[in-house]
Amino acid sequence: MKFKLKISTITIKKLKNNKFINALPELYELKNVIENNLWHNNDSVFDHTIAVLEKLEMLFKKTNDNINSYLNQIVNKNTKKQLLFLGTVLHDIAKKETIINKNSITTCPRHEQKGAVKAQKILRRFNLSQKEIHYITNLIKHHGLIHCLLDDVNNQNFQAQFNNFMKKFFKNIYPELMLLGLADTAVNYLKITNPKEFQLRIKFYQRELNKIVL
Repeated sequence: MKFKLKISTITIKKLKNNKFINALPELYELKNVIENNLWHNNDSVFDHTIAVLEKLEMLFKKTNDNINSYLNQIVNKNTKKQLLFLGTVLHDIAKKETIINKNSITTCPRHEQKGAVKAQKILRRFNLSQKEIHYITNLIKHHGLIHCLLDDVNNQNFQAQFNNFMKKFFKNIYPELMLLGLADTAVNYLKITNPKEFQLRIKFYQRELNKIVL
């Protein structure tokens, strides 16, 4: 690719209309990767990604002034909001390579770690600094961690343990992980398969975002 892509050219509408099928073929391959489990109802990873992006854009419009100011900070060339958007585009990029189907139930073990590695190559097509590439791959690598930690959300010591862990190791991308985690959860099938668990997780993300002071 002779030219470098700009994040600002990537929109949900253009992604839906296959405008980047040549520039981002790996993303469109996810149309044929179908997930079925408590979180997904036979939906493609591509469609899920679009749904998460749409939810994320809705969240951007509802965030408080503190988070808005934070997201508008520039890393090198792009804002944190732009980098989070692109990270969300690629957050499940390695599910093609990791998907396992057993008795019609799918899992994608370690897709986050493998996705971070795969994304490094893809991100070189963009007009990004090395620092921005690391920022995005760090989001991809750790976005699933939130879901795993929240499996223990009913534990009476959970909040303290969560705060200590997240803010110690992921302080620099904590708001981004919260926004991506909320968007990812909000569009999932868990609201049908386990509505109580779904509401617990959604309310947790909302509380955390409301508490953030930067």
